[in-house]
Amino acid sequence: MTRREGSFPDWTLPDVEGASASLSQAWAAGPALVLVGHRTCKTTRETLPWVERLHRRRGANATVVAVLQDDPATARELVAAQGLQMPVRLEADPYPLAAALDLTTVPTLFAIDVGGAITAVSEGLRRGDLEAFGRHLGVEGELFTAEDKVPAGKPG
Repeated sequence: MTRREGSFPDWTLPDVEGASASLSQAWAAGPALVLVGHRTCKTTRETLPWVERLHRRRGANATVVAVLQDDPATARELVAAQGLQMPVRLEADPYPLAAALDLTTVPTLFAIDVGGAITAVSEGLRRGDLEAFGRHLGVEGELFTAEDKVPAGKPG
């Protein structure tokens, strides 16, 4: 995980049903985690269940949001297949949010504090980073069980 200075852009993006909302709603009341990924990326698909676990176990004022670089129908299929309950927003090609963030890899995960400051960034799937994001979001106890098969690291 790396530290990155600056603020996360306050973009308004649609959800899988077309309703738009500002990303700043995610960090308005507490810490947030934003994942940017794409359905065709195997590492994104492998990371989403763990991010969903963070969503389900987060603290009361914490928020987790996935931003998928997919069309609505494809994103809805992925959400249904993975049983995702976290908010999902869509970014259309040519991916202006990704360009503003200077992304070169998906998935990329951002820890964000109240006010929108980016406090940490992780590219790909990294077990230790997910555990650190859990602490950022107020997850109590261990994030993973002995049975969980989470790699120490996997590039996006």
